[in-house]
Amino acid sequence: MQKKDILIYGAGMSGLVCAINLARDGYKVVVRDREKEYGGDPLYNPSTHTTPIDVKKTSEYIGIDVSSVFYPLIACPFYFHDTKAYAPHSGLYTVERGNRPTSLDTLLYGIACKEGVRFEFNSALKKDQIASLPANTIIACGLTPSAYDMLGVPYVRWYGYISRGEIGFSNYSWIWWDEGITEYGYLSSANNYYFNLLFSKRPISEATLAKYRAFMRRNEGVEHETWQYATGAVPVASPANPRLFHENLIYCGTISGAMDPFAWFGILGALITGKVAAMAVTDRGKAMAEFARFNRYFKLAYLFKNKVWYPAIRPQVGMMEKALLLVGPRNLERFAAKYVHEGVHIPFSIPGFAHLGCY
Repeated sequence: MQKKDILIYGAGMSGLVCAINLARDGYKVVVRDREKEYGGDPLYNPSTHTTPIDVKKTSEYIGIDVSSVFYPLIACPFYFHDTKAYAPHSGLYTVERGNRPTSLDTLLYGIACKEGVRFEFNSALKKDQIASLPANTIIACGLTPSAYDMLGVPYVRWYGYISRGEIGFSNYSWIWWDEGITEYGYLSSANNYYFNLLFSKRPISEATLAKYRAFMRRNEGVEHETWQYATGAVPVASPANPRLFHENLIYCGTISGAMDPFAWFGILGALITGKVAAMAVTDRGKAMAEFARFNRYFKLAYLFKNKVWYPAIRPQVGMMEKALLLVGPRNLERFAAKYVHEGVHIPFSIPGFAHLGCY
């Protein structure tokens, strides 16, 4: 029996993983995307990201070897204002997104084309089309607020400043906490390319951006001349956000809610749910079980972030800085390294902290 055509909206990493798996299973796959080519929204990409991931296990699970585009992190200092300590970086990798030759998207797009996947760019999903979409249409629309509004997915809007470009190092990251933002500032690098994001759940003042830039100059010797204001959506507005199905549609990637609601890691969730969405076309029950397994810590992480971290801990950057100085950054680093070295196991699971304790 000839298998039906499958329609996917979104040519990002999750949509591409789904498309590759379905094409290999004998489906005729069409991927539509609102952009003019693969590589995602130019507001967010090209970019680089640091993420906890077991590259070997993930490659095996999704059936695609992605090891050539994930690079072990060299170091990741974290800062409370100007007070510095090093986080254990075993199990952390950097990866490039976008349409540059060295990106994850380029790798996946090349494989998809070889598998016979057809692409239709400049083809945005429209609200009046949703009711008439064929059953098992797959939605992988990423971070765009309009897509969440159109599909009725609860989301948190983030605000930030982005800088990107070539730089003289790779596979190095930092994280910065300050009272002027609810989240953090971070730089990630790979393939001599950097992506720097200062982001928050509330609009960021120019004074806070200036403070971040001064921090970078003092502590890292790095300065970027160009910054771009940005805003987007993340599906962490409700403990019930993760969803694989909505009526006749299948969700995957960020819009499915399969991301870490604490630090907003999304790479692992996008890759895994691309595979799960493909599975859902042929075995709905198995896909639901896998999706629930990978997201089983979402509610716990969500409650910690919203009931403990935001109200009681996150505003106290100065207190956290004093505590770090009292303990001693080197003592904290030794304790954290011992914790990781002894192999305290956090299960293979989405959200993204799955592998921080596995190495």
